[in-house]
Amino acid sequence: MTTIEAPRDAERSDPKKTGIIDSDVHPNFVNGIRDLTPYMTETWRNRLGVSGDDWAKGMAAAQFTLPLDYLYINAAGAYREDAARPGMPPATDPDFTARHLLDQHGIYRAVLLAGQCLGIGAMPDGMVAATIASAYNEWMCERWLQNDVRWRGALVIAPQDPEAAVAEIDRVARRDGIVAVFMPLGEILMGEKHYWPIYEACSRHELPLIVHPSGCENVFAKAPKMAGTPTFYLEWHTALGQIHQSNTLSMICHGVFEKFPKLKYIIAEGGFLWALEVMWKLDRDWKGLRNEVPWLVKPPSEYLLEHIRFTTQPFIEPHDPKHIAPLMEMLHADRTLMFSSDYPHWDFDNPDRSLQAVSKELRHKILVETPRAVYGDRLD
Repeated sequence: MTTIEAPRDAERSDPKKTGIIDSDVHPNFVNGIRDLTPYMTETWRNRLGVSGDDWAKGMAAAQFTLPLDYLYINAAGAYREDAARPGMPPATDPDFTARHLLDQHGIYRAVLLAGQCLGIGAMPDGMVAATIASAYNEWMCERWLQNDVRWRGALVIAPQDPEAAVAEIDRVARRDGIVAVFMPLGEILMGEKHYWPIYEACSRHELPLIVHPSGCENVFAKAPKMAGTPTFYLEWHTALGQIHQSNTLSMICHGVFEKFPKLKYIIAEGGFLWALEVMWKLDRDWKGLRNEVPWLVKPPSEYLLEHIRFTTQPFIEPHDPKHIAPLMEMLHADRTLMFSSDYPHWDFDNPDRSLQAVSKELRHKILVETPRAVYGDRLD
């Protein structure tokens, strides 16, 4: 692993050089999809069934519902109880959330990821998904990004409709506080040309693309797992990295990073140790099968290390903590990992505690330097 010097004392007071960057915070709605109605036309409010009586949200075929974890629940609670302001759900009040997360943990910038729109990639109507994504972006900019300079946003797109997704990126990308593009998971693996216009737009605007477990793996028409459907929340939650392995292989093997050499790709809350086996096995097989993918001009692992970054939450907990250091070295963690808290969820990672098993120098890389290199000047 590259040797990294600790920050000089003179730099410690400069938050641009020492301030923690959190790459995964989920802002939530108070009233579900109805929070987005001020940002939709009357035609679309009627189309989505959200302009009528509130009771409609509990009736079949009366109102669109955001795809969420309805078939897998954490019986002990999916959210931190202390993340809720009295009378409001967790992470719905920007001021309270800033005090509870940013102030308490010294976080300089926090990237907002999609909230209850994580799963709109499951919607069969791409126009509906695109309308919800656009309304969410307006809501996020107005309610969160204008509230506190420490909030940063990933604009949401609908993966079903690449043309609409590109238009949304072009519409929102240059707004203050936008640092990334969030793409919900869909049925099509991410190396396919279906997504290439989106990658071109991300590259053109110099915005990294972020993906995240969608919260709706169980409602896709075609399951994005390799096969089968889990029974228990424990199974489902442990296997969240499966789809990201498939997408990583797809993107590398289809030559996405040769076609779009400026593209940065962030996998949030999808694990990261699986990348070791992917790199090792893919490099080995490529040596004998490179005639199948002649557009790959270097070992596949080099594309992963150059273009793909992983957020840390939930951080690894081997039975023997001494195993963490060699695993970090094998993963090139000094360039591939970026801190995330996953606030306000039950398995929140505290930046003061979750990385205690790694060196001080590596911790600074993960908390500050690598996310700064990925997001660039938009953080400031």
